[in-house]
Amino acid sequence: MNDDDMLAETELAEEELRRLGLGYVHVRAYGELACLEAPREEISAITGEPLRAEVLRAVRGAGFDRVAVHLDAD
Repeated sequence: MNDDDMLAETELAEEELRRLGLGYVHVRAYGELACLEAPREEISAITGEPLRAEVLRAVRGAGFDRVAVHLDAD
């Protein structure tokens, strides 16, 4: 995957997350892995159901195979 493809997937994933009301979540691309960065107080919301399933659908739908949450983001 080239840099342009990763950027396009990242932008699409962030756009989909904004549609879910998650404008504060940022996506970092590491190949096929999307690493989500969110404020510490919001991590439980994005990893708990039912939002977790929607987050996975949105990020995978943007082209990523795997999704992780960065626990040390500020």
